[in-house]
Amino acid sequence: MSASRQRILTVARREFLTTVKRRAFLLTLIGTPAYFALVTFISASASIQEKKDALKDLDVLAVIDSSGAFAGATREIRTTFKTGLSFSRRPAMGVDSISFKTDVRFYSSLDSALADVRAGRVPQALVIPSDYVESGRIRRYTRPNSPFTTGDRRAIGGWLARNLVASRVGDDIAARVARPTEEEQLLTLSRSGRFEVKDDSREVADFLVPMFFSMLLGLSIMIGGQYLLQGVSEEKESRILESLMCQVSAEELMTGKLFGLGAVGLVTVGTWVVVGLAVSGPALSMLPITTQPMVLVVATLYFLFGYLFFGSIMTGIGAITNNMREAQQFAVWFTLANFAPFILITAILSHPDGPLAFWLSLFPPTASTTMMMRLGASNSVVPPWQVGLSLLLLAASGLLALRISARIFRVGLLMYGKTPSLPEIMRWARRAA
Repeated sequence: MSASRQRILTVARREFLTTVKRRAFLLTLIGTPAYFALVTFISASASIQEKKDALKDLDVLAVIDSSGAFAGATREIRTTFKTGLSFSRRPAMGVDSISFKTDVRFYSSLDSALADVRAGRVPQALVIPSDYVESGRIRRYTRPNSPFTTGDRRAIGGWLARNLVASRVGDDIAARVARPTEEEQLLTLSRSGRFEVKDDSREVADFLVPMFFSMLLGLSIMIGGQYLLQGVSEEKESRILESLMCQVSAEELMTGKLFGLGAVGLVTVGTWVVVGLAVSGPALSMLPITTQPMVLVVATLYFLFGYLFFGSIMTGIGAITNNMREAQQFAVWFTLANFAPFILITAILSHPDGPLAFWLSLFPPTASTTMMMRLGASNSVVPPWQVGLSLLLLAASGLLALRISARIFRVGLLMYGKTPSLPEIMRWARRAA
C-alpha cells in the first residue's frame, strides 16, 4: 500500500487535537515553566541569603595569635556585601550594599576559645601558629555550617592580609593589600574584534544564553519524542492500533504521528518563548546579548533533524514494548543522552572549541544541545564546516533511525505479551538497513 498524503494528514490532525485537548498537556504547558521559574527564584534567593547569613553570623571572631604578628591588629572586621546585580550595558549606579561588623577577640588559650565555640558564644575561632609568616598555615574552628559558604573565609582572609602589613606600609596600602582587585575592570576580546567589559552581568549572560538555547532545543525535541512514546504505547496497550491499522498502513500511521506530535512539541516550546519574552522582555533588553539570525536558522535545523532522530527511536521503542512503564525504561537512556552535555556544561563552555565539545557536537545523540552551547558561547567561533558536518551526520542518523524504526514499528505493533529480544530487533534492523 503506497503512502497517502491525505491519510497521513488525517493521522497527524488526530494526534495533534487528541494531545492538546488533554489536561496533562495544559499542565505541561503551564506547570513546567512555572516550576522552573519558581525553582530558579528560590535557588538564587537562597544563595544570596546564604552569603548574607554567613557574614551576619560571624559577629565575633576568637583569635589565638602565637606568632605575635597581629598584636596591633584592628579589633573589628568591616565587610561590605553588594546585594544588587546590574544587567545594564551602562555602569552600575547606586548598587545596594550591606555592611557587616565582626568583633575580633584575642584569647590567651585555645581551650577557652573552643569552649566559647562549643557554647555558642563565639561562632568561630582562628588559630595563628608561631610560624605563620613562613608556612602560611592557620586553623579555624567553627560550628557546622553550609559547605557552600565562603563569605566568612574571604572576610577573615582580608583581615589577615591587612593587619599583617599595616605596621609597615600604613593603613591605606594595607587596605588595598586586603582587597587588591576590588574595583577591577576586566575587558575581553569579543567576536567583533573589540574589547568589551566582562563584569558580573556579562558572566551571567555568557553562562545563561548558551544554556537557555540548548535547554530549549533539548526540551522541544524530547517533548515531541515523549508524546510519540506515550501515544504509541497507550494505543498499543489498549489495542486501538489494531483498529487504526485497518484504515491506514504502518508507514502512514508512523509518519502522521511524527508530524502531529512534533507540532505539539513546537506549539509547547513556542508558547513558552512568547510568554517568556512578554514577561521578561524589558529585563532581557538590558542584557548584553546579541544573537545572530543565522543561529536561529541553525537551531531550527537542529530541531528538525534532532526530532527526526529521537522521535523515530521513541516510536520504535513504543512499538516493541507492551506498556508505558516498560517503554520508559528503554527511553530514559536516550533522554539522558540528549541532556548529557548539561552534565559537562562547565567543561564545554570553558573550552567550546576543545576536543570534548567538538566530538560531542558531532555525535548525533548529543549534537543538538552541544552545538547550541558552542554557538551561544561568547568565547567561541565555530567554523561553518563543523556546523555543516554536524547537521549532515544528525540528518543521516535521523533518516537511518526512521528507516529502522519503520520496520520495527510495522512488525512490533501487532506483537503482544512478549518483548522481542535484542537479536530479534537487530535482525529486523538489518533487514531495514
